[in-house]
Amino acid sequence: MKVINIQSGEVSSKFNSIKHSKDNALEEHEQQELIKSIDTLKVQEKTKEKYRVLIALTMEAGLRISEAIQCRLSWINDTQDGITLNIPQKDRDLRNMKRDWKPKTNAGAREVIFLNDKIGAMVKSFMVNNKKGLGISRQRGGQVIKQLGAMIKKPLLHPHALRSTYANNLVYAGVNASTLQYYMGWANLQTAMNYVRSSKIAARKDLLKKFGKET
Repeated sequence: MKVINIQSGEVSSKFNSIKHSKDNALEEHEQQELIKSIDTLKVQEKTKEKYRVLIALTMEAGLRISEAIQCRLSWINDTQDGITLNIPQKDRDLRNMKRDWKPKTNAGAREVIFLNDKIGAMVKSFMVNNKKGLGISRQRGGQVIKQLGAMIKKPLLHPHALRSTYANNLVYAGVNASTLQYYMGWANLQTAMNYVRSSKIAARKDLLKKFGKET
């Protein structure tokens, strides 16, 4: 798929934009720094809580920013395996209750399991107390993530890079391409296979681990 930059007239491919997202994915210490940076913001605690949930949904659950701002309590379930987040084929648009919202692709309707129970519990608690979810726009969500990225010296950080961080984490954990495809909500298995083959962070960590040099 070709994408044209209106200002420069340059043509790039969709694959290149995906590669760019992976290049800006966070390593483990950067993920921790990003979360800690929220505590240093001079905003109300309620706002900090909202930002923590935004980061959790994108970086810890792999949601697209459009999915994160639509997340609500009815999507969350307690199961024997932990807290899950079920993205439906269709739901009422929280930003405009007169219309319906749908995930980007049919594959976007999926179940996400919070592997970290504390994070899942935090997201659930927030949704219990905030019936309209995050209550922010897609643009505002991107601005928040960019601001936090600048604080940890990652000025190019954007929502899709956090989603790529989640994908990298899954690859490093050893999930296969079909599992990765499902949890990322990708319509094309080839996208997942490309990710598995070209995850620089995961490949480097795997090599260092096998040679006993992991830090």
